[in-house]
Amino acid sequence: DMHDQVQDHIRGINESVNEAAELEQLKDLVRMRLNQIAEHMTTFRLHEDERDQRAQERIKELNDQIQLMERDSEKLRKKVKEEREQAMLDPLTEIHNRLAFDERIEQEYARWKRYQSPLSLMVIDIDHFKSINDTYGHIAGDKVLHTVAQLLQDKIRETDFLARYGGEEFVIIMPGTGAEEALGVAEKLRTEVEHCGFHYREEAVTITISSGVAEFKSGLNPARVFELADSAMYRAKEDGRNRCFIGK
Repeated sequence: DMHDQVQDHIRGINESVNEAAELEQLKDLVRMRLNQIAEHMTTFRLHEDERDQRAQERIKELNDQIQLMERDSEKLRKKVKEEREQAMLDPLTEIHNRLAFDERIEQEYARWKRYQSPLSLMVIDIDHFKSINDTYGHIAGDKVLHTVAQLLQDKIRETDFLARYGGEEFVIIMPGTGAEEALGVAEKLRTEVEHCGFHYREEAVTITISSGVAEFKSGLNPARVFELADSAMYRAKEDGRNRCFIGK
């Protein structure tokens, strides 16, 4: 609109130049047209200032909304992360659960296939757990599970991964560890559990574990390695319990 108005005045000036009979008349006509152009420019500038102000206010509103959305998004991401971590924990023993183990073993398996550094798996089962439940009750059994889980967690490396596999069975993923070294760790853990001095209602309760370990080798997937470690653990039980063997 401003462009059209200015063009009209310019055409009017041209017409005045062609039609004016006297110089003073021409000056007055040109001055009038220039004043009108100046008024249009002033009005345009005021409108632009107002539009710019409205735009700045709208930008501020949008920025405020974006910041609010970012804060809400961060809260949501944090909540999702916390809920996911919670879903990966066993509430009774306060260590990782089967779901977390399944995810971690695939990650470690992929890393092992790429770098071929030693990787072992340990399967642990609490001996005579049913007898503990039958003799002392399920509350005592729960305390045994929690005690064993926390002891194992305290005695392994930060790079190892402990999870409750189910019932009274635990698994440990051991990166950078061959079968013989894993067996040594299993023996150490077995001794720690045996001498943990567990008491329930001021009565000493003997706790022991049986373990089996297996090392990842060419042609073995996680399911097969677990099967080897699990078979070795059952062999330890059949051999009298409170023992550790290597699965082959």
